[in-house]
Amino acid sequence: MQRRRFIRNSILAAVSVAIPWSFLQGAMRRSGGAAEPPLPSGAQPFTIDAPRNPNGPVVHLRDFGAVADGAAPPSSGPDRNLAALKAALHQCRKVKASKLVADKGVYRIASGQTIVFDSLADFTFDGGGATFLFHLIEGGEGVSIKNCQRSVFSNFNLDWDCAIDPPAWVGRVTELAHDQSNFVMRFETDAPLDPKVWVTMNPLDEELRAPGAGTEFDGFAPTKIEKLDAQTVRVWPTDRINPIVGHLYLLRHYTYEKHAVVMGGNSHLSFRNVNIYTFPGEGFVTGGDQHHFELVNCRIAPPANERRPITTTADGFHVMQSQGFIRLEQCEFSFMGDDCVNIHDNIHMGVRRVDDYTLVATNIVVWQSPFSAGDPVELRNADLSPAGFTAKLKSAAVDSEKSEVTLIFSQKLPRRIANDAILFNRRYGSHNVIVRNCYFHENRARGVLCNSADWLVEDNRFFHNQFAAMLLKPDVSPGLWAEGFGARNVIIRGNEFVSSNSIGADDGPVIELGATVRGASTAYPLLDGVLLEENEFTEMSGPAVKASSFKNLVIRNNFVTNLEEAPVAEKMRGSIRAELGTGLWVEGNVWTTQKDIEAPSLFYDADTTHSIVCRANELKS
Repeated sequence: MQRRRFIRNSILAAVSVAIPWSFLQGAMRRSGGAAEPPLPSGAQPFTIDAPRNPNGPVVHLRDFGAVADGAAPPSSGPDRNLAALKAALHQCRKVKASKLVADKGVYRIASGQTIVFDSLADFTFDGGGATFLFHLIEGGEGVSIKNCQRSVFSNFNLDWDCAIDPPAWVGRVTELAHDQSNFVMRFETDAPLDPKVWVTMNPLDEELRAPGAGTEFDGFAPTKIEKLDAQTVRVWPTDRINPIVGHLYLLRHYTYEKHAVVMGGNSHLSFRNVNIYTFPGEGFVTGGDQHHFELVNCRIAPPANERRPITTTADGFHVMQSQGFIRLEQCEFSFMGDDCVNIHDNIHMGVRRVDDYTLVATNIVVWQSPFSAGDPVELRNADLSPAGFTAKLKSAAVDSEKSEVTLIFSQKLPRRIANDAILFNRRYGSHNVIVRNCYFHENRARGVLCNSADWLVEDNRFFHNQFAAMLLKPDVSPGLWAEGFGARNVIIRGNEFVSSNSIGADDGPVIELGATVRGASTAYPLLDGVLLEENEFTEMSGPAVKASSFKNLVIRNNFVTNLEEAPVAEKMRGSIRAELGTGLWVEGNVWTTQKDIEAPSLFYDADTTHSIVCRANELKS
């Protein structure tokens, strides 16, 4: 990777009292920087249509044999609660019911089979405070909602029986062999003895009991586990690891095994007052053609006054394709095993040109990057820059054995197409996203991943996310993932970021913007039109903002405060770092630091960053 030579605004390093950055306004205006920045408009208001059958029949789940039996052990007989749900939903379709109502209670889904809501229109499911309890991985996701229109799902909880099959444990390392060949761990509950459940070990903050306090271990696959007592074991990992003696660790059993709610093909879909307490997979997941959907006052968090090791073992809210118009409002996402929110559209790298109209997508994971006849597909170069070609598909033929899809286009292809070209399926576009008044906290990985167009992220609180609180960064890592068309026309306003990126990952930024292919930042400015204003950044480990591969980035009227010594302190703490960009405005911001903390600055790579305006900023100590 090319080494960057970052230039520092030298006056900021010297001041120790309130001196405006505008003192250097002339010196910091480079390469014709415009006096006034172009401002994005962000997401536009939109409506989720309500059901149009308010006076239709009301069906009650209790009339079909549902029993609140969650306090009892699972029975070996038929799954009466799932049978009741199936029968009730059949009746709803038959009579065109406006609502299905459940009574409060804990209902065990003993078979582990999916609760399926399919092809319902103008419909409301009112859970009445009911909790649907699962304990078996087999059977698919917890709830499937597909091909529904103008539907509301409200007032229910999804939970996992952690006493039967814990998705995670918390334990303390009490001993490490001198040669690191084995270690001793004491758990707060009975120790897990099956080596298969030792998937990842993540160090926890002692006070918060949240991830983000050191190095995570995975892939160590114990070869032997010796039981020392009910709560204590000695472990011999396949690959030697170096856990910290005395440290508290989260041992994760599951990752993506069973998602809580999987959606597909819906339009005008609302979730209201829905809670996910614990589930061995992602929380809310969607792909395909879904559009106009929202979560309002929904929570992924443990039950009130109850402490649990983990909520969902992977992402809280994951969009891998959609047709946009997404709203998250007054929601809480916490203690997940991965990102709180990840919204993007999958892309694909790797092709083989066959003839003037035929292209083969090679080494493709079909379910991640679907193609169909009629889809408009755009060719991109390996650096994500446009190749100047978009055309509809006449057909798409899947060869699962070869992991290939043969694409026949309606227009003649360019003569030369590199084998590492990238495909954007423009059928999808998870655009027009509003994230407002939500709380994202104490999870493994990132807070919110924004990798599409037209966003408004406003008045949210981010606290102790293990990595960056916000990541606007399409990433192509062949063999792992290829995600995001790029953030464009984005407003990030009025948010509070506290103790973000507690582990100091990727230089420790609170907000990171960029685009990477095979681990390297692209020179092409895939990110265009981003405004950060009136946010509060408090006690971070690295830069407040780290930006690359951008055009027209405005950072104005924000407050950045570092008054405490950070557990992990990276270079450029509290600063702004920029490279590979054109059009950067830094104005009206206020930085506050203690005298013994290095003063923040604007760092930029002089060779790759152009048109910079820095004015009317203030540094206090």
